[in-house]
Amino acid sequence: MTNWLPDLSQFTGAKYLRIADAIDAAIQDGELAAKTKLPPMRNLAYDLGVTLGTVSRAYQEAERRGLVGGEVGRGTYIKGDGRYPQLKTPRAFAYGGSRENGINLSMAVPPLGDGGTYLARTIQTISEDPVLCGELMDYQAHSGLERHRQAGVDWVARMGVQTNIDCLTLTNGTQHAILVAMMALTRPGDTMLVESITYPGVIHIAAQLSVKLAPVKIDDEGMCPDALEAAILEHRPRTAYIVPTVQNPTTAVMSHERRQKIADIIKSHGLLAIEDDVWGFLPEGRASALASYAPDQVIYVTGLSKAMSPGLRVGYIAAPTGASDAIRAVARMSSWMTPPMMAEVAMRWINGPDGEEMIKWQRQEAVARMKIATDVLGGYNIRGHEHSYQIWLELPEPWRAEAFRDQAARKGVYFLSGDAFVVGRQQAPHAIRICVGSCRTREEVQEGVEIIRDLLKGPSGGSPVIA
Repeated sequence: MTNWLPDLSQFTGAKYLRIADAIDAAIQDGELAAKTKLPPMRNLAYDLGVTLGTVSRAYQEAERRGLVGGEVGRGTYIKGDGRYPQLKTPRAFAYGGSRENGINLSMAVPPLGDGGTYLARTIQTISEDPVLCGELMDYQAHSGLERHRQAGVDWVARMGVQTNIDCLTLTNGTQHAILVAMMALTRPGDTMLVESITYPGVIHIAAQLSVKLAPVKIDDEGMCPDALEAAILEHRPRTAYIVPTVQNPTTAVMSHERRQKIADIIKSHGLLAIEDDVWGFLPEGRASALASYAPDQVIYVTGLSKAMSPGLRVGYIAAPTGASDAIRAVARMSSWMTPPMMAEVAMRWINGPDGEEMIKWQRQEAVARMKIATDVLGGYNIRGHEHSYQIWLELPEPWRAEAFRDQAARKGVYFLSGDAFVVGRQQAPHAIRICVGSCRTREEVQEGVEIIRDLLKGPSGGSPVIA
């Protein structure tokens, strides 16, 4: 058993979360090794001057994150057997579950629609050509078939990004694209600038790559130019990660003017920026991708799983010439090639009417689902672009995000609280992200947001708990 005693002054938020965060940080720093027994809850409560219930909630939170495990009569231990590195489970991945797990509003995915029907039709066409089938079942060069890369060039061109097949890298979805870009551009100990609340997948990747994330203030249009300039001068980073269109989780969309200011700052400081544009297809009439404003310094990543079908794991990286070799080398190392069959389907959907029909349906469905949600929650402080599948809801007093999330879970409704998106040790906002795309039907969206609304009303629909 360790005599571990955390300094909670380094952390913010509710006391139980500060203790859980301290456990998390101690694991990452090597202070708490695998198999280490944590102090008994009663002892730690006494030493910290908090209630036994607070420590109990902290240990439960740490267990939910996958950090610790407990056995009756033996105590609570850091997970792992000491032979393998301890990998942190991000909060965003530790809560919620599959679409079938109650009413799941935690997953930033689009509804399936008729994707299965389109796939069956496409596979039927492919199956009629045995020579093509043989080609698709064989190993290919890691860069992929030329026609598959050209389809990627055509897809990113729709977002205003001009590139060629030599600068276009195929990946296994956008998450893989982000990983590849970060591995190619950063080294352990580097600092990367990100929006102050951002996509949890990037937080997780950075933790595993030992890359430090420095938060940059955001507003209703996303990353603030003045804050970006100040952060560059303070941290002297080489890289940044930015979501200019339908920012995750706030759904902010940068104007043309904002994109130009951000691009000018990037260029003036020689910063390399990763632009995540996975939702860029949704808002009609939006400004061109940030990469079109600073083509020599923005690495553009996107994919098709949001635009066409969640299971279509094909992503694209459009990089400046100087970065392309490094990106291709990492892509080859991490996944020899994107499955040719999947890339073939992607190509046919990009170039044919099926893809256009799916995109049109996604846009219409997003608007319809967002109207349902905003009509129900319109009396509260919400942000959600009408051409998106997400709502960012700031909770009214006296609700706290974690307590509200737990209350909703008891009623079978799942979403992510603000702590899943916060960078570093900032105070987590008392807000929740509601994803209306992860429900199978509009009726399920209606039911889920009505439960959330009833809880927001307070004692009549639920009992606010402050910890």
